[in-house]
Amino acid sequence: MRDIKACQTEMINTIKLLIYKENPDLLERIDFDDDNLFLEPLLFFYFNHKIENYFSNELLVEIMQGYFLDKQDLEINHSFSSTSSIAYLPKLGYFNKEEPIPFDKIQMIENTNIEVFIHPVDLLQNIFKNISGNILDYSQIDCSNKLFNKNINYLTNALSLIKENSKEHFNLIELCCQKILIFKTDTNNTNSFASINAHGIVFLNVYQDDYDEVFFVDDIAHQTGHIILTTLFYNRKAIFKINEEQNVEDIIKLKDHRTVYILFHALYTYYATFLCLDDCLKNNKFKEKQRKEAIARIGFYLIKCSFDLSRLEEINKFYNGKENVLTLEGIEIYNLIRKKYLEISKKWHITTKYYNYNNQPYNFTMKNFDQSNFN
Repeated sequence: MRDIKACQTEMINTIKLLIYKENPDLLERIDFDDDNLFLEPLLFFYFNHKIENYFSNELLVEIMQGYFLDKQDLEINHSFSSTSSIAYLPKLGYFNKEEPIPFDKIQMIENTNIEVFIHPVDLLQNIFKNISGNILDYSQIDCSNKLFNKNINYLTNALSLIKENSKEHFNLIELCCQKILIFKTDTNNTNSFASINAHGIVFLNVYQDDYDEVFFVDDIAHQTGHIILTTLFYNRKAIFKINEEQNVEDIIKLKDHRTVYILFHALYTYYATFLCLDDCLKNNKFKEKQRKEAIARIGFYLIKCSFDLSRLEEINKFYNGKENVLTLEGIEIYNLIRKKYLEISKKWHITTKYYNYNNQPYNFTMKNFDQSNFN
C-alpha cells in the first residue's frame, strides 16, 4: 500500500501554506514541526468552509491558540455559535461565555491517541448535511453529554478490541483519526459519516438504542476507513488513470448515481469492516449474542461488497482492464480489498448464505434480522 505518512505530509504542507497565506505571523507562535497541529480537523473545517464565508478570519487564531508556545489570554469570541453558550477549543477544552477557564477538559479515549467530544460542538453544525447536500437543522441532531455517557464504554471497548485484535489496522486508524463525535438523528436526515470538510473526525450516528461493541467495531472500521482512504487518495492521480469523478452509471449504463471515487471508498470500508469484525470473531472476543450479530453483519456486507466489486469489474471491462483504470498503487489497494472479500466469503458464506436480509434498511438492523430469520 502507498506510504500513508507521505500522503499525510502532503496534507500537512497544504494546511501550512493556507495558514501562511492568511496569517503568516501565526506560524511564528507554534511549533512548525508539530504535525498534530496541522492535522487538527478544525483547521480542515475552517479552510473548507471559509470559501463559503461562514467565519471571521479571527476564528483561525482561536482554533490554533491551544498550540501556541507562549500562552496568553484566550480569545473566545467566534467559537460560539449564535445559539450556544458553549465553545470548544482544540487542546484546551469547553468554555462558557465570559469564562476564561474551561468547565470541561479535552477527553481522550482510554489507551488511544484519539479524542472524543463530550459536549456538542456547535461550530461543526454546518458539517451535518442531508442526502441532497443541504445543511440540517441542528435541532434535529443530538450530540448531548447524556448521549456520550450512554455510549462511551461501548466506544472505548470497541477501540480496545480493534487495537488488541487488528493491531496493524488500528495503527492506521490512530494515525489518521484524531477525533470522534457521537450523535443521534433519524437516518432520513443523515447516516454515520466522515468528511474531507472536517478531515480527521468520524461522526457516528447511534440512532438505535440497542447498539453495543459490535456496532462500534463495525462503524469505527467503516468510518475511519473513509478517513484512511481519503488520506491515501489525497493525490488522486497517484491512484486513478481515469476521471474518478465520473458517475458509475455513465460508464456501465446501469443505475448507480455514485462516482468511481465514491465506489472505491465503499469497497475499502467493506475491507476494513471485514477485517475488524472477523479478527474479533476468530479470537472469541464477542459474547454469544454479539457473535451472532457480528456474523450477520458480515453476511450483510458480503452482499454489498459483491455487488460493488461487480460494478468495478464492469468499469474495468469498459476500459479494457484494470490497468487502464488504476495505477499500480491503485491496483494494489484493489487487490487488497478483493483478497479480503474472497477470504471472508470462503470463511463465512457457508453460514450467511442461508440468512434472509430482505427486510434490512441501508444500515444493518439486528431487530429486523431476528424477525426475518428466527421468527
